[in-house]
Amino acid sequence: MPSDTQRIEQLTVAGSLCLFDKKLRSSGNGSIVWGVLNLLISGAVLAANNIWGAVSVLLGLSLIAAGVYERRVRDPKVIIISAATLAGLALWNFTLIGLAAMGKMHLALGGRTFYWVIAQAWGAYVTWKTYSTYETLLEKSDPLTVQQVREYIDELNKAKPEQSVDLVQFEVNAGFVQGTKRYRLKPVEDLYLAARYKSQLGSLQLEEVGFVPRNEVTLTPEGEKWMSKKMKASVQLGPLKLDKVIISPDMASRINPAARVTSFSTT
Repeated sequence: MPSDTQRIEQLTVAGSLCLFDKKLRSSGNGSIVWGVLNLLISGAVLAANNIWGAVSVLLGLSLIAAGVYERRVRDPKVIIISAATLAGLALWNFTLIGLAAMGKMHLALGGRTFYWVIAQAWGAYVTWKTYSTYETLLEKSDPLTVQQVREYIDELNKAKPEQSVDLVQFEVNAGFVQGTKRYRLKPVEDLYLAARYKSQLGSLQLEEVGFVPRNEVTLTPEGEKWMSKKMKASVQLGPLKLDKVIISPDMASRINPAARVTSFSTT
């Protein structure tokens, strides 16, 4: 049986892999968008009776296919395929710039094609850089644990903490640049699954997941009761201390039963 440290590490790796899978789906969507945009531009080139547009059409279709593949297949090679396809598209568009400079064709986007090439090349590089990270996570992860953690995360994403009996939710003011972060804690045996979301325009975007022993999670009320239904506090999540926490007394009491008493005593 693995030790507590090994168990937490295994769960954390599984959580990181689940989060990476989500990024792969987003990357796949990005590849599809690039492909569609390239098809639209290629269509304009073909409409002008320029044969070079046919190559761009094929590359656009290839990028769409790579994006769909990246969304569905969980294997490091999908990253290489996606990056190589986008890099090929960038190289071809750079070639078109050269042909246009020699007067052999007209660029549909004119001089802006150069910025288009830079964006595609950068996208290919960023995609390629994630290959080793994903490969390492796959090697270290246990498929059964990954499936279990994925189910935990899905439950947490769909949950309504105020209607539950043990989930905890609170917000942290991370400053003007980072905005408001929302945390959700889900009890998993003697641990908490801690998920951090970016709260923006009424939606939540999962940014990070981890596991912390429940006995290493504490809450300390600070100041007086705030805005009648909320209170200020600091939360310790293992080695991480969160200040400027805004939490309801009910949620606070799920971590620290004395917090509700403290809240009432300050009204």
